[in-house]
Amino acid sequence: MTTNVTVEALEIIQKRQRLHCQKIGRRNLNLRLDALKQFKRLLIENEERWLFALNEDLGKPALEAYATEVAFLLNELDHTMKHLAKWVKPTVKRRLLLSGLEKTSVMAEPFGSILILSPWNYPLQLALGPALGAIAAGNSVVLKPSEYAPAVSQLLAELIPQYFAPDLFFVVEGDGEVAQMLTNMRWDFVFFTGSPQTGTKVYQAAAKHLTPVALELGGKNPCIVDDTKLNPDTVKQIVWSKFLNAGQTCIAPDTVFVPRAYFTQFLEQAKQQIIEFYGERPIESKDYGRLISLKHLAHVEDFLKDGEIFYGGEVDQATCFMAPTLMTHVVAGSALAKDEIFGPILPIIPYDSIEEIVSQYQQLPVPLVVYLFTKDKQHIQYIQEELESGALSVNQLMVHVTSPNAPFGGKGQSGLGNYHGEASIKTFTYQRTLYQKKTPLLLPQQFPPYSEGALAALKRFRRIIF
Repeated sequence: MTTNVTVEALEIIQKRQRLHCQKIGRRNLNLRLDALKQFKRLLIENEERWLFALNEDLGKPALEAYATEVAFLLNELDHTMKHLAKWVKPTVKRRLLLSGLEKTSVMAEPFGSILILSPWNYPLQLALGPALGAIAAGNSVVLKPSEYAPAVSQLLAELIPQYFAPDLFFVVEGDGEVAQMLTNMRWDFVFFTGSPQTGTKVYQAAAKHLTPVALELGGKNPCIVDDTKLNPDTVKQIVWSKFLNAGQTCIAPDTVFVPRAYFTQFLEQAKQQIIEFYGERPIESKDYGRLISLKHLAHVEDFLKDGEIFYGGEVDQATCFMAPTLMTHVVAGSALAKDEIFGPILPIIPYDSIEEIVSQYQQLPVPLVVYLFTKDKQHIQYIQEELESGALSVNQLMVHVTSPNAPFGGKGQSGLGNYHGEASIKTFTYQRTLYQKKTPLLLPQQFPPYSEGALAALKRFRRIIF
């Protein structure tokens, strides 16, 4: 186990973070806004270093890295800074009762010292996104980045101390043993992004201390195309979104369903679109990323046995490369049919009715998102009513996650809780009530011994008594 801090040192940091939250973070909005400005400086002043590290870890092209990681975070920061004062303002309500004037104030209170465990696929966005939300809500943060994205992890550990004091934001590097050490500690809140399997372990560890958690997990996201929306632009969106970050995106379309009459046409269009994007030899393309590790490459490559490769399938272990791959004739009940792929393999399945797709996905865990391409309002209503998901995105792929007004999260195996924008403030705070009441006189019927008419009076006037 290799880490830059001991449990004893972390406990001291936790204590300082909780004290900071109690004395400063809870009420000082200006200090929260100053911290968000520091996040912006952290991103902007080191932009080239972030892009280089993202390329080192995942082979991300500069435009892709900037759009999905840096720009995403800058937009989140701008939106949060603009609206934070309104989001954290206490809600006050009053009632006039027979017994007096009641005033109830509900405040969003930060939890304290928060542990964030971030993944490797978007190692900057998914580390700093939850962190900025937690700090905006008045908390302090200990961040454990993924060791599978070492360039970004090391850069986070180097730069964050230059912009934040440890009583506000601290980074712990290390492997799975370090993560286990951290989750065994008592935190005020735990935020995890990763696989359902690891998320279950995090949840169980937090439960020992009755610690609240948010889990952002995976999902086998269906993409349903009907005959009203089958066109080149739809195919372009699907191919782009699937092979962005070499398919290592939790909200990527996992499987595409196409009307049987247009199945062959769709396959050919998707193949040509891959060639337009990445050329005849994607391994030579500067616009196509790499898988994170040989272990993950082997895992994704194993899916190739569960169907027929229509296009792609090439693998180069020396560079952790797998070509954009289209697959057909998926074996029923196979891993490719049931499990999240999280790589550059796109199964394409013909269908005769949308009802058969719905029936299939009703038997699977709830996905993070369902994608539907249609002009038919009845199809939209049907999918919305019959399929559960964290989101339903119509005629767009993945961009819903960029909307600051759209809470991001799943249900069941795809997640617990959500964040982004105002949803982050709600997730990283608890509701605390301040109750006040001016009581000119006490109603004698309230106290024992109860009179014979007290129950009858209570039934008659209950709405204005309490």
